[in-house]
This record gives sequence, structure tokens and C-alpha cells, in this order.
Amino acid sequence: MKVLNKIKSKIRGILRRPQEVRAEIRSSLSITEAGGILRRYFVMNAFDGALTSLGVLFGAYTHNITDPKVIVGVIISTSLAMAISGITGAYMTEKAEREQELNNLEEAMLIDLENTIHAKAVVWTSIFASIVDGLAPFSASMVCITPFLFVMVGLLSVWQAFSVSVALIFATLFTLGIFLGKLSKRSILFSGLKMVIAGTTVSLLSLLLQALPV
Repeated sequence: MKVLNKIKSKIRGILRRPQEVRAEIRSSLSITEAGGILRRYFVMNAFDGALTSLGVLFGAYTHNITDPKVIVGVIISTSLAMAISGITGAYMTEKAEREQELNNLEEAMLIDLENTIHAKAVVWTSIFASIVDGLAPFSASMVCITPFLFVMVGLLSVWQAFSVSVALIFATLFTLGIFLGKLSKRSILFSGLKMVIAGTTVSLLSLLLQALPV
């Protein structure tokens, strides 16, 4: 009977652990007020990923690169590089900033906060900031390769894939603009259009640069 009770106790402890971790994460993000930071990381880096992919697409189009494997490979390689750079850079930067704030708080309060929720908040905020920073551009880039995957299985022509992919990128940019518009409580249509204008500018510059004599 005692053995059974111990087993039940361990099972309850295991089941409680995820809940405790979630509560700790929520408290950590609340203490550091990381919500705004994570939103900024997401929008900025998703925007970068979408525009980078757009530049790659126009470069491939103007050079008549029609092999979908090449296009997908280049975009995935680029997005992976951005993701790894974002994860490592954001983690080290955010951790350094948060540790400085923690040190300042310790000096002001004249106590050691190493094993407190404040110290845990430094770790959790840094981890989430790095994940968002890395996955945002990668996710945005992955959106535009979907049509070329359909090319590989014969459901689309490569020229149709170019058109669909560009449309998806502009839809992504418009969606990001809407998100920013809601956050700022400004016109969501105007915010979406500003993002689209930025994408259009990149497209025109890419076409212009490709048209220049080498």
C-alpha cells in the first residue's frame, strides 16, 4: 500500500511539473514585461524574412532559374542562417541586458537575487526572445516556398509558383501590417498598405538592379 501511495505521489508530481513550469514562465514574462519585446522581435524578423525571400525570388526570376529545388534550397539556406543568427544573437543580447537589470536591482535592494523568480525571469525571457527572433524570419520564409513544393509534385508550373509565392509574401506583409495597426490602435488598412509598399519597393529595386549591365 505504501509503495502504491509513493507511485501515485510521484505521478501527481510529474503531472504538476508542466503546470508549475507554465506558471513560472507566465510570471517571468510578466515580471520582465516581455510581451512587447516578443511582439517587436516577431514583427521585425518576420518582415526581414519575407523581404529577404522576396529578393531571392526576384533574383531567380530575372535570371531564369526555374529549378524549384534550387529556389527552395536557397531560400531554406538563407532562412536557416537568419534563424541561427537570430537565436544566438537575441539570446546573448537579451540575456546580457536582463542580467544588467538584475545586477542593478540587486545593488539597489542590497540582496542576492540569484535563486529568485527575478533570476529565472532573466533565463526565460532570453530563451523566448531568442526563439521568437529565430523562428519569425524562418516561418515567413517557409510561406513562400510552399508553391515550389507543389511544382516538385507536378501540381503547379514554376511560373505559376513564382506568382503564387509573391502573392503569399505580400499577404504576409499585409497581415504583419494589420497586426501592427491593431497594436498601435491605428488604421489597420493603412498599416497593412505601408508594409505592402515596403515589399513593392524591394521588388522594384531588385528588378532595377538585375536590369543593370554587369
